[in-house]
Amino acid sequence: MSFTSWQYPLFLLGVVLLYWRLPPRGRLTLLLITSYVFYGVWDVRFLALLLTSTCIDYYCGRAIVGERAPVKQVFGAALLPLLWLGGCAAFTEKSGAVQTWILGAAAAFPLLFTALYELLWRKPEAAQRRAFLLLSILTNLAVLGFFKYFNFFADSLLSLAGQFGFAPGWMLPTIILPVAISFYTFQSIAYSVDIYRGKAQPARDLLTFAAYLSFFPQLVAGPIERPNDLLPQFTKTAEFAWEHIHRGLRLLLIGLFKKIFVADNCALLANHVFNGQAELNAPWAMLGVVAFAFQIYGDFSGYTDLARGSARLLGIHLNPNFRLPYAARGPSDFWTRWHITLSAWFRDYVYIPLGGNRAGTARTLGNLWVAMLLAGLWHGASWIFVLWGAYHAALLTLYRLVPWLRKLEQGGLAAAAPPPAPREPGAEPVPATCSRRPSAPDAPRGDCKSPALAIAVMFCFTLIGWAIFRAPNLAVLGNWFAAFGNWSPVAEAWVKPSLWLALHAAPLLLLQWATRRARDEVELPDWPWPVRGLAFVVLFLAIASSAVSEQEFIYFQF
Repeated sequence: MSFTSWQYPLFLLGVVLLYWRLPPRGRLTLLLITSYVFYGVWDVRFLALLLTSTCIDYYCGRAIVGERAPVKQVFGAALLPLLWLGGCAAFTEKSGAVQTWILGAAAAFPLLFTALYELLWRKPEAAQRRAFLLLSILTNLAVLGFFKYFNFFADSLLSLAGQFGFAPGWMLPTIILPVAISFYTFQSIAYSVDIYRGKAQPARDLLTFAAYLSFFPQLVAGPIERPNDLLPQFTKTAEFAWEHIHRGLRLLLIGLFKKIFVADNCALLANHVFNGQAELNAPWAMLGVVAFAFQIYGDFSGYTDLARGSARLLGIHLNPNFRLPYAARGPSDFWTRWHITLSAWFRDYVYIPLGGNRAGTARTLGNLWVAMLLAGLWHGASWIFVLWGAYHAALLTLYRLVPWLRKLEQGGLAAAAPPPAPREPGAEPVPATCSRRPSAPDAPRGDCKSPALAIAVMFCFTLIGWAIFRAPNLAVLGNWFAAFGNWSPVAEAWVKPSLWLALHAAPLLLLQWATRRARDEVELPDWPWPVRGLAFVVLFLAIASSAVSEQEFIYFQF
């Protein structure tokens, strides 16, 4: 179910009305059922994968702290994916909706998982915790790797074999990518790792953990939450307050404005430029990539605002995921502002465990490259995304090695950055994972007084990255770069499309300028109520005036 579908407001209204009338356990049950309904609208079969992750990480999390569950309980929970798929096969009209090999894998899972669970308890106590951690991480990565990357690596292998004249003629299955698998897999891994590190306590009952992992507002495209931030909100009873409703509705309004008015309208220009068929010159190439910059920001940050607003209506706080990213002064600064929870995830679970910046410049750069290449691959099973990750790794390297670029980013960075903040007034503080600002090792602070030049330079670099990200293949990307050598007129005028872009980007820029000093980029300043009310009316009219057909959220494909 999409946040912008006509069904979602009715769905959310029903959930909110029921939620505040139920006791704590009833609320958890309601969230679990409605989250599964929300996710199952896309494809009910994929719920079996969510059940699998839930089972593995719940029991591994408890085992890491030495809590052993009865074997019958573990086996019974591990049967749930098989029972669900069996029901899908029996009650789905489409023939072959669940293939035989998938049912076979689901049937083997409870036997294998229960056997491994019991076997690991026989290991010495010191090795048990690490063994259960590895079981959680490796199974999650195996499921993600198979469903997201099997076709990519298989096709790449066949293509490579063809280059050497070898045609094996294999009949490979076509694997459908389940919605949200990248997001809830990373959240599951963070849960197990934080328990192992002693930073979090496991959920003590399956219902609580299942509701936590499947929480519908942030299930499909984040934010990727940490257990210490989100899980306690499922174990304590939130009290109703009109403040929850007010702030939730405000976030929903701003999120819809970003998605429907900004992103979907800018998508018309970006799609035209990057469809591989348009005749481009330099103005059109620039117009297309700037349009995509606003599209992807409005699309993804709009989704985050809608997720946070939906959760806030239930009294639940989610972390902010964006903080004026196009005001970044350099690549390190950019990644503390763009997709903050994913950036923090790769920093805390990949970059720092590899050694971070503790072992000299060469090792630091190697760690950066590994983290960024993996981040690129996380975004999609395509060499284009690997190239995008490599581009950002090269950019981080450039800013660390070139003195004037390093000074440009570091000079006055603390003064230029928005202050680290609580999510919203009265909310719990934003965790350190989302507010720390990494900097280049031993990088001296520069004496740059104005951020304007640094912001302009970084925005240009960012646009090149978005061109790589948006291009469907290397041929289209090559045509886009080649267009900058063509300043001759083309059949299509670009002036009116430029005005269209300005019309839909300018209100967003004005909104961000108004909130530039706020602790949250969607936190409206303390204007008088008439002025604030007028701003809400303008946002609503902008949404209502948008005649563009609904565009799917970009990050659903990841």
